[in-house]
Amino acid sequence: MKKIILAILSLMLVPVLALADGRVIPFEKMPAEARNFVKEHFGDKKILQVTAEWDEYDVLFSDLSRVEFDRSGNWKEIRCKNEAIPGSVIPSRILSYIKDTFPEVHITQIERSRWGYEVKTSNGLELEFDKNCNFVRIDD
Repeated sequence: MKKIILAILSLMLVPVLALADGRVIPFEKMPAEARNFVKEHFGDKKILQVTAEWDEYDVLFSDLSRVEFDRSGNWKEIRCKNEAIPGSVIPSRILSYIKDTFPEVHITQIERSRWGYEVKTSNGLELEFDKNCNFVRIDD
């Protein structure tokens, strides 16, 4: 009997594990907020693929930039390989701090969490900001 129960449970887990690995979905299946964000800030980039996982969506562009969204369509992380992240998506206090303190660099990655922001710059620095966009520290 235990073997039968284990077999049934393992069969039930297969679809769940497949979803955890991420599956390719059409752009139109993402939440409207995420689609609008991509169109507004990355509309000139070609989308290679969109994947969906448990609680997030990942958009990969042809230049290997990517944007991750939560299940509601709010951006969580933006990574640009060879260019600056559009200033229109960076909170203005963070953008001002970077421009004033490091005028020769640009932001290549930004991650947002409930505690704040982590920013990576083109010169390799990692900067942390609190949830109100106040500079906290350099983590190099």
